This record gives sequence, structure tokens and C-alpha cells, in this order.
Amino acid sequence: MVRMQQVHGNKVVIVSNGDDGKAVPGCDGLITNDPKLELAVRTADCLPILVTDKKGLIHGVIHAGWRGLRKRVIGKTLNLINRKFGIGPSNLRIYIGPHICVFHYEVKGDVAGFFDETVIIDNKKYLDLALVANNQLINLGVLKKNIEINKTCTFESKDHFSYRRDKTNKRNQYLFRLNV
Repeated sequence: MVRMQQVHGNKVVIVSNGDDGKAVPGCDGLITNDPKLELAVRTADCLPILVTDKKGLIHGVIHAGWRGLRKRVIGKTLNLINRKFGIGPSNLRIYIGPHICVFHYEVKGDVAGFFDETVIIDNKKYLDLALVANNQLINLGVLKKNIEINKTCTFESKDHFSYRRDKTNKRNQYLFRLNV
């Protein structure tokens, strides 16, 4: 298993079996073409995003909160997949795991100003992280039918850790490996 030392940035690293057991410093995206290598992403309201191609040649994980989405971590990941493995966005499948929903993700005006996917409810601004990610993916060329979004809200679900709900240091961990 390879983990990330997540920093809410946009650095993406290609890893191999030589990285097994490591925590890659300062990154928020991992990609591998080793089908046996398990990749981990940890979140407590941010988006855990899993990426694979239709043929099962590569897989990757992305940690994306508002900072990573603003810094285009998704685009950097997809561009790296295309450059290094020759796999374009239309051949990718994306799964966005449990995350905080728009109704519990209140943001200040400075953050709201970065995104069109902000909604106003009772004079408060809320950001829909999954919608931001979905729009970025579609704009990058991922087919809508190849994007699956889990609607579980980490804030509402007692089965998930939520920083906004509990101010906890605990994280939900998602492991991703291709079935070979």
C-alpha cells in the first residue's frame, strides 16, 4: 500500500511497487500502472476520488478539498495519466466517495468567490465540492456516464469521520487496487 502525506495541494506522483509501504510526502494524488499496488486516500469531509481506465491499465487516487480543487489537482492528475500512459479523459472512470454535502459546507466569501458552484441558503454561502469536481471532470473530457458520485454526507453519517462535525483528527481511509 502507498499513502500520501496530503497537504491540500496539487502535486501528483506516479508510484510503483518500489514505493510499497511508503507515505509519499507533500502530494494529493497518486497514480500507478501496477495492478497489485494498493493506493490509499484519507479524508474527513474532502473528496476521495478514485480513477481508473476502461481497460484496467492504471489506477489512481486524489484527495480534493476546496484548495485542491482550486489548484486543479484533478486536471493535473488526468493530464499526467494522459502524458505518461497515453490514456485520455474519455477513457477514464471516476468514483467520488463519501464527502461533506453542500448543505453542511458553509464557506466564507473569499472561498465562495473562487467557485461558480456556491449556493446561498438563508444568507449563508455553501460550496458543493462534488459539483465542482464533476464540472472539472466534464470540462476535462471525462464522459458524464463514467462519473459516479457517492451521495453519503460525512457530516450527516455517523459511520464516517467528519472534521466539520467533530473537529476530529481521525480520517476515513479508502484503499484502491485493481482486481487482477
